[in-house]
Amino acid sequence: MRHFVTLLLVIGLLVSAAPVSAQQSTDNFFIMVGIIGTVWSSGGSGFNCGQWYTYPSGWVNEWFYDHPFDPQRGKIIHVSFDWAPYVCDFPVDMTVAVNWSTGAWSGLGYGTTLPPVPGNDEGLYIVRQPILHEVGYFQQQWNHFSTEFVISDYNPEWVSIDVMGANFNITGGVLVHECVVGTEGKTWGSIKTLFR
Repeated sequence: MRHFVTLLLVIGLLVSAAPVSAQQSTDNFFIMVGIIGTVWSSGGSGFNCGQWYTYPSGWVNEWFYDHPFDPQRGKIIHVSFDWAPYVCDFPVDMTVAVNWSTGAWSGLGYGTTLPPVPGNDEGLYIVRQPILHEVGYFQQQWNHFSTEFVISDYNPEWVSIDVMGANFNITGGVLVHECVVGTEGKTWGSIKTLFR
C-alpha cells in the first residue's frame, strides 16, 4: 500500500512539475509455455529479434534496450498483457517479473550491443521485481493484467519482462518504459529521494 501511495505521489509531482519530461519507448512481447515448462512459442520487439533467454535460475526473459545508464534519472515501467492457461485441465503456475540491468553491467561498456544474457552473473547484473503470481486451475478465458512500476535509483540501460513456471499463454504484451528527466527545480533526482 505504501508503494502504491508513493507511486501516486510521484506521478502527481511529475505532472505538476513542468520542467520534468519523459523519454518513452514502447515494446511488445508474447510467450506460450507448456504444461512441463517448455517454451512453445515466443517473440516480441526486443533484443536479437525478440529472442527469449532461459537462465540457470529458471527465469525466461526478453530484453529491451532503453537509454544509456544515468544515476540522475528514474524509470517508470508500464506493463500490460492478456493471459490464459495453455491447457485448461492442468494447473497454471505463472510468475511474471520486470527486471533491469545494473550499473555494473553498464560499466562493462556493451551499450546497445548486448544485455546481460545467460552466462553472466544474474545476481550482479540483473535486478528482478515480480509483478504477478498465479497458481491454480483457471478457465480457458483470457485474463487481463496491467500495472506500473517505478525504478527510483537510476535509469537502467536495459529492461526486461521475465516469466517462470508452466502452463500459460501470454499475448498482447506491451511494455512502455519511460526515462524520466528533470531539468530544473523539481528534478527526478529530488523526487526519487521519496523512495529512500
